[in-house]
Amino acid sequence: MKAFEELKETTKKDIIIDGIMRSKGVYLLVSKPKVGKSLFALQLANSIANNKAFLGHEILKPSPVLYITTELSDSQLKDRCNLLGISFEKNEFFVIDRDEKQSINFMDIEYQVKEFAEELNGRILILDMLKDIDFNISYDINSYQDISQKLMPKIRSYADKYNLTILFVHHLNKLGKTLGSTGFDAVVDGIIRLSKNSFDDNIIKMEIINRDFPDEEEYLHKDKNQVFSITKDNALEIANPVIVAFVKYAIREKKFDFTISEIINKANLMCTPTQLGKLLNTQKDLLEQEGLHISKYRTTEGRMYHIDYEEPSLENE
Repeated sequence: MKAFEELKETTKKDIIIDGIMRSKGVYLLVSKPKVGKSLFALQLANSIANNKAFLGHEILKPSPVLYITTELSDSQLKDRCNLLGISFEKNEFFVIDRDEKQSINFMDIEYQVKEFAEELNGRILILDMLKDIDFNISYDINSYQDISQKLMPKIRSYADKYNLTILFVHHLNKLGKTLGSTGFDAVVDGIIRLSKNSFDDNIIKMEIINRDFPDEEEYLHKDKNQVFSITKDNALEIANPVIVAFVKYAIREKKFDFTISEIINKANLMCTPTQLGKLLNTQKDLLEQEGLHISKYRTTEGRMYHIDYEEPSLENE
């Protein structure tokens, strides 16, 4: 038993990536196929190993990275690094691949993991993909009990045993949820969820859900070399169909008053009142940039909004 004054706080020395990862945590990187999970993971590895900011997040504890891949051969991985413009100093990035086997048995490579952690002082382990790594336990991917009480404790035991921060790569299902049991989401320390925009394959929504840091949502752009960067200028309205529909409606109407529920129905917006209210509050600057000037006032019937649309200036374009 510990008194409150004896409890420890997370300090900067315990954090790997500010806002994303702490030491000895277990994290999930998830998306549907063909979004770019492996490329994203390599870019993250590059930032940690080479002490470069990752999508605006500072690296507070750079470290060598061990990348276990079941998807790529070592030559394919090298090609992808070349495509991304990534290179590593000696003893900063290590790879274990499938070596033409059906899967990777973790017990067979544990001695290499031990060497990486104890002799090379490595602290980051990336498992890409989880489904092809055998931990010598049987489990049902759809069973909450199996995931939360068998698989994830096994993975966390390696994090504790070798003082590692582990990021594992996994799939989303057709509904955009983590494939298999909700136990995955429940027991990890943080989730990085990537989703492709339905209008533009090069715009990726990144959601960071974390136990130790505030949740975050960013829109990323993927260039011709598959490098992810934070979008600039008018990226959000491109990435968010609710904003697109709202702006188009406001341009047609020019000047009008509305309640949240009214505008959802009239503009046929695919969102809830709470979601739209949050968008109007958090994206005010972006809407102003598009020429939408929004004010709020109260009546006996509740909160009302007023919009005046003015064609945005093109002088700076």
